[in-house]
Amino acid sequence: MATQTPIYKVLIANRGEIACRVIRTCQRLGISTVAVYSDSDENAPFVKLADEAYHIGPSIAAESYLVGAKLIEVAKQTGADALHPGYGFLSENADFAQQVMDAGINFIGPSPDSIRAIGDKIAAKVFIQNHAATIPLIPGYNGDDQSLERLEQEAKKMDFPVLLKASAGGGGKGMRAVYDPSQLGSEIEAAKGEALRSFGSDRLLIEKYFESIRHVEIQIFGDKHGNVYHINERDCSIQRRHQKVVEETPSPAVDAALREAMTSAAVELGRKLGYVGAGTAEFILDEKTKRFYFLELNTRLQVEHPITECISGLDLVELQLLVAQGVNLEEAGVLKHIQFQGHAIELRLCAEDPDQDFAPRTGTIYKWQPADIPGARYDTGVQDGSEISIYYDSMIAKVIVHAPTRAQAIRTMTQALSRSVILGLTTNQKFLLRIMQNACFQTGTFDTNFITQEKANLFPKATVESVQPGAVAATLFDWFLRRSQRVHLRNVTTNWRNVPWRRPNVRYRLTDEQEVVVTYQYESDATRGTKDTFAFAVQFSESNSKQEENRDLPLPLATTLNASDIRGKEITGPRGIQGAHGLLRLTINGSQRVFYIAQIIHDVDDKVTFVHDFSQGFPVEYTKLNRLASKKVDGEDDRVTPYTSSMPCRILKVLAPTGSLVKKNDPLLSIESMKTEVKVLSRHEGVVTMHVQEDQLVDARVLMCQVDAVEKP
Repeated sequence: MATQTPIYKVLIANRGEIACRVIRTCQRLGISTVAVYSDSDENAPFVKLADEAYHIGPSIAAESYLVGAKLIEVAKQTGADALHPGYGFLSENADFAQQVMDAGINFIGPSPDSIRAIGDKIAAKVFIQNHAATIPLIPGYNGDDQSLERLEQEAKKMDFPVLLKASAGGGGKGMRAVYDPSQLGSEIEAAKGEALRSFGSDRLLIEKYFESIRHVEIQIFGDKHGNVYHINERDCSIQRRHQKVVEETPSPAVDAALREAMTSAAVELGRKLGYVGAGTAEFILDEKTKRFYFLELNTRLQVEHPITECISGLDLVELQLLVAQGVNLEEAGVLKHIQFQGHAIELRLCAEDPDQDFAPRTGTIYKWQPADIPGARYDTGVQDGSEISIYYDSMIAKVIVHAPTRAQAIRTMTQALSRSVILGLTTNQKFLLRIMQNACFQTGTFDTNFITQEKANLFPKATVESVQPGAVAATLFDWFLRRSQRVHLRNVTTNWRNVPWRRPNVRYRLTDEQEVVVTYQYESDATRGTKDTFAFAVQFSESNSKQEENRDLPLPLATTLNASDIRGKEITGPRGIQGAHGLLRLTINGSQRVFYIAQIIHDVDDKVTFVHDFSQGFPVEYTKLNRLASKKVDGEDDRVTPYTSSMPCRILKVLAPTGSLVKKNDPLLSIESMKTEVKVLSRHEGVVTMHVQEDQLVDARVLMCQVDAVEKP
């Protein structure tokens, strides 16, 4: 019989959003908190929120958050009697859990034996085969022989496609779907490398890859008295790169009978393990046959746990703390008769570019303003000025809504998302909004291929009508800032002005393929008081087009600017002028619209303006182009193609050394940023000149390599 041991002070061995989440529950329960932080996180919100905070090393996680000895030393130093690992980092490391317990510190999580038995995907399959054979497993290979030859041999025994998975991993890391047997060798090596960097183990398992399935998971909770309960299911089928984008509960694909079967299987597994604390049994579900297969058991709190809290009324972090103190859940009665209410949805707002295959993005958050919507909740660890760096995950915030019905939850999420402002770096906000507006999502008829199948609807090409208001707002905001900084020369003759030989125009880049040209004319009218009147024309122009803009364009768009509504402010920092942000209220063709704007100024001819149009509900990024530099110059040597880093990153592997002859789409480099590996591919045939080396950290806009085209004889 377990005895109850009170917890008075908790060290949170994590960072960001989950650290804030744990700290808030501890504060509500009267438990003191200790945060640990790396160089990058010195001024992060979770550091300020905790009662105490201690520096543990450099920004690289392997030298700070992944060094268990440092975490345990801080816990001892501060007198923390418990440690909460959060998720990620060392949360599922059995050796670390054992070290914490050996140090006399209460580990808020399952026992090291449970983590070893089920936390590793290969070990989990072995455990189920030996102790819970009624739980169906996905066909595949999970043997000890991890040689490249054996893995290739086992994979070729299966029907393709097959799925390579890091045994110790999660979050899509070390995971590859392989459709072509000829690609097996390179994909196995890539998966092993990513798994080793992310989890310290390169062991892989191979499974049959189901191309049309749902991803459904069951939240379980166990205590130290042998009790195990479930808290319903979550549907996590909408994913990109095998990482979850949207989660909801209850699942649209699960009826009462299926729910009973899946939750019973999850609870049985928990009981066989003697599982303690929060865990999530993940399954794939064939919706047509109603058959499900075990994927893994995550021995920690999940990122998507808030939606379970919404429909159950529970605080899962509080439950973790109660269980860690030895509370008997059956006697407490908190999980016996849960009345599940309504529907909940969670979206992961991330610093990434969906239009560039969800490539991660870094930068400074100039404005973060969550919408005040009834039924909406925001779990985040950022604030204005927070830096999204290359060192950690790209997630900025979790947007969670709860409503009586699924349809109402979707409507609430649409409002919460479209009224939330996040400016200063590229995010997936527009993409998430399009998911909420998608017919297949709204009817619940989707699977894990949703993004691929709905690509045309999720990634529509921009139209002039859709970008026109934002382009006008970006131009006027910049105009107002320049006017406010104008220096008036006293000796200039009254009423003197430049000859208006042409109307001013601005060219912006929207994507690599699309540019927009804004031509405008100032039509000041003294009778309007504070209002300034303009006429505008907006048109698309292909990138690098040689055509001149039409100077005689009609100007049909009448726009007025109310200067009193602008609150612009430039921020001067160590890197010079970092930007300006504010509200802009315009009347466009008789319709009054409000925009939130952040402008990042790198140089006179290098400005990026983020415009959140509240009528559309998402920001658009307008990169101002120098009028001459944006066009190709006749005679320019285009035989050499440079490859520059779009973001700070680490060079993982040089795949084409200097002097290599490559063809189009051959890999040149493998780089890593924000825990994501990306390959840089050659855009044409040529000879490589490499300017970086492996394991080098490079900043944005650094020339990594170039490819000289081979001249045809």
